[in-house]
Amino acid sequence: MKRVISFLSVCLMILSFPAICFANTENMSIEYFEDGSYCITIIGEGISTRASSNTVTKPKTANYYDSNGNLQWSVTITGTFNYNGSSASCTNASVSYRIYNDNWKVTESKASRSGATAKGEFTVKKYLLGVPIKTINKTVTLTCSKDGNFS
Repeated sequence: MKRVISFLSVCLMILSFPAICFANTENMSIEYFEDGSYCITIIGEGISTRASSNTVTKPKTANYYDSNGNLQWSVTITGTFNYNGSSASCTNASVSYRIYNDNWKVTESKASRSGATAKGEFTVKKYLLGVPIKTINKTVTLTCSKDGNFS
């Protein structure tokens, strides 16, 4: 029953946010947790940094919601990629995050890159009276294909 309610909540949120509503579903995924919370991961729009080449900077963000559908935090990996139809490479990777509920804290965040992949690794903890009561380790990976398609 919790999954049905969570699913319906996600549907309502998607209808409430036009930017998500028009997102390509290939660029979005949903992960459900046992307590009814869930994480929606979305690949954002890219920015071409050079008009004469295939260089794109693009974010991928994981938004974590509690079981009531309230946004708690978001974590983002942003990668800069070069591609030319025969190969692709990641030239830069950086992480960022935003906290929407003060009970949560990002205790660790790091970016790495390898080949055509940018990866962000995050440890996010929920505190009650200064004591951590929940920990979520979240990895967000963004990969560019040789043709400039992202996953």
